[in-house]
Amino acid sequence: MRFGLTLFLLLAFCCKREQKVAVDFWHVMGGPLGRRLNEMIADFNRLHPEGEVRGVHMGSYDVLAQKLMGAIASNSPPVIAQMYESWTDQFYEAGQLVPLAEFVEAEEDFDLPDFFPVFIEDNTYDTTLVTLPFNKSVPVFYYNADLFEEYGIDSFPADWVDFRRVCLLIREGGIWPTSWPLDVWYFSTMLYQRGGLLFDEESGQPGFNSTEGNDVIEYLVALVRDSLFYVNPGFQRQDEFLSGNVAMIPASIVSWAFMKGKVPFEIGVAPFPQGAFRSIVIAGTNIGMFKKANKAEQELAWKFIKWFLEPQNQMRWTEASYYLPTRRSTTRTEDYREFIFENPAYEKIIRQLDFARTEPKSKEWFAGRIYLNDAIEEAMRLERSPEEALDDAAERLRLELK
Repeated sequence: MRFGLTLFLLLAFCCKREQKVAVDFWHVMGGPLGRRLNEMIADFNRLHPEGEVRGVHMGSYDVLAQKLMGAIASNSPPVIAQMYESWTDQFYEAGQLVPLAEFVEAEEDFDLPDFFPVFIEDNTYDTTLVTLPFNKSVPVFYYNADLFEEYGIDSFPADWVDFRRVCLLIREGGIWPTSWPLDVWYFSTMLYQRGGLLFDEESGQPGFNSTEGNDVIEYLVALVRDSLFYVNPGFQRQDEFLSGNVAMIPASIVSWAFMKGKVPFEIGVAPFPQGAFRSIVIAGTNIGMFKKANKAEQELAWKFIKWFLEPQNQMRWTEASYYLPTRRSTTRTEDYREFIFENPAYEKIIRQLDFARTEPKSKEWFAGRIYLNDAIEEAMRLERSPEEALDDAAERLRLELK
């Protein structure tokens, strides 16, 4: 009897020792992006047989947000997950996240200054580095280069005055010059270029209902009224562009990976036109770690985050997804030079990171962004004046914050 009990305990102990550390990573990467991420996770796991990172696809950012909120409420969050800044602010304030600064500071060879400054700013809350960048992008313009050549347009407009001039020129040929979705991302870039402010995080007051904000929407509304621009929901504008019905569209740099090689004409890619102040707004999520994970899970999760952010792995991610490399050393690799040779316009996009900015990161901006998007839609559909729409959105946000 004693021998049987001893054997049972020994087997149980051995089985326990053989159990791998499992780290669930909740993300929304699908298609070719998801395939590359899965490949990289598999490669990491082969290098670290002591544990396993398990990618869990959540379908969409809305679903991811809902699942994370529910998991936190039930005290069962994943070990790591993609998260937007306003989510991070909420999770961190609630004591749910482990600041990644704790791991960075313990690593002698983790070169934080190597990262583009905007990505460190984007992941810092109250002077503490809480998360690290995962899939980051900027808006760019895609244009029909063959059409531009036909109309004698030598280069993509560098500023918004020239952008309107090119729109007028293209309209004469019977093709829609441009088509945009209603998107705070583009508005915020243009607002910053005029010296405006979206939201004052210190005072907690909206800043988008300003002269600069009115001017941005007035500019866009004028394009609509003059039949130079038509509002197009979602990704429909990309289909219109690929079919040759629209000359130029704004979209994420990631759209490059999905549109390249799909049309008989040459697709040009250009940085966003600039205003009085150079500015471009980054988008995309960061990666955060939940405090509920045990020490072994946290250590393996950190190894994965650190590995994913190594220059050679960042390049693997960029070449498949066109997401921005997060650190300068990535741009000095041989793989990057080959990528730029094949995609020369990408280098101009990377240079914009030197003056890139973020949207507000506070949890209050989660609601503010929704109200601002409603205002942009009302004004662009000519239902209200820009001033009325922006003032109403600002008041709704103030009431939300009381």
